[in-house]
Amino acid sequence: MTRPIAYPSGSWPPRMPADLAAAYCGEASVDVFLRQVKAGSYPQPVVKQGRRQIWAKADLDRAIQPTPDHDIAADVALDL
Repeated sequence: MTRPIAYPSGSWPPRMPADLAAAYCGEASVDVFLRQVKAGSYPQPVVKQGRRQIWAKADLDRAIQPTPDHDIAADVALDL
């Protein structure tokens, strides 16, 4: 079963569980986000205690920061 993502109202917290981290990164679901973490596209959680996993917003910011060789327009076109 696919777990839905959750969008916080207002602002993004500095530490996020998987559902918020997935939403922050713009992924379609938590499962997709976790697969991307495993593949190395996103950082590992800063807290990993059993099933509890927490990601740092600063780490996610670095992972999703556009780079000169990355075509942002291609990402936007995929979302249409």
